[in-house]
Amino acid sequence: MPDQSLPSGALEALQRPSNAGDRSTIRKLSDFDQGVLAVSASHDKDLGELTHKFDLLCPRNGCGSVILKAGVGRCVERDSIELDIAKEPLHPDLPALPAPPATTHWWLVTPSMMEFENIGFTRPVQKDAIAAQKLKFLICAECDLGPLGWCEEGGNEFWLACSRVGYR
Repeated sequence: MPDQSLPSGALEALQRPSNAGDRSTIRKLSDFDQGVLAVSASHDKDLGELTHKFDLLCPRNGCGSVILKAGVGRCVERDSIELDIAKEPLHPDLPALPAPPATTHWWLVTPSMMEFENIGFTRPVQKDAIAAQKLKFLICAECDLGPLGWCEEGGNEFWLACSRVGYR
């Protein structure tokens, strides 16, 4: 049987996290004086449509996995969604969202989940007895931090909270 040894350094490379590297450049939305306007760029001047001019990252210190490349998501202000479970404490890297019916800013990603670089989904959850559609929460596929956003089960719109992602 021929020798099947690994090349030098291959095992170390395989054991290293895929998101290894300098993560010191992750900025949160709260780091920008102008908020969403500071991280947005006009995509179509006629329509006034805004997209994100930075890559969107997992906001967790030490992770920083790229979730979405710059310019893919469209900025939309819409009703807030209750993403958090009241009995569980919120992770320090995830700011609280305003309670519905208040509005907040979201990055809308369409037409499919294939637009993402790296995203995970929870099992479908029924938010309340009135809602007909179940939701899936969007989480970091590297470290499982979330929820970062949501989508309807089987839907083609994916919503990332502007305040719950990092920018680079």
